Amino acid sequence: MAGISAINIQQKAILDTIRRTDQGEWKVLVTDRGSRKLIDGVVREDDILELNVTNIENIEDMRPMNKEMDAVYLLSPLPHIVDCVMADFERRRYKRTFLMWTSSLYLSFLDLPKTFVEEG
Repeated sequence: MAGISAINIQQKAILDTIRRTDQGEWKVLVTDRGSRKLIDGVVREDDILELNVTNIENIEDMRPMNKEMDAVYLLSPLPHIVDCVMADFERRRYKRTFLMWTSSLYLSFLDLPKTFVEEG
């Protein structure tokens, strides 16, 4: 009996994360250079696009506003990436956002204004 590989575990985790945000609507996947390398190493882009993902954007690049589309963020927990996320939230770049980190986020990175902390 063959064991489950680490690549299969990572692939399932990434695809399941995107799948859990699916409410039948099209969305954008937002990554950074580090998280994109992780994704590319274990998941085919076609497998991602089949999950109602229209395109994959790099948070570190210039991107258009897309207030009609949801976004799934899968990002590395680095200070400059947190800054990019906060800028997107301030601009309300996307209709709705789903945010996942590739590893633990150190809360010392965050100095969230109360407007970003919603009860729900």
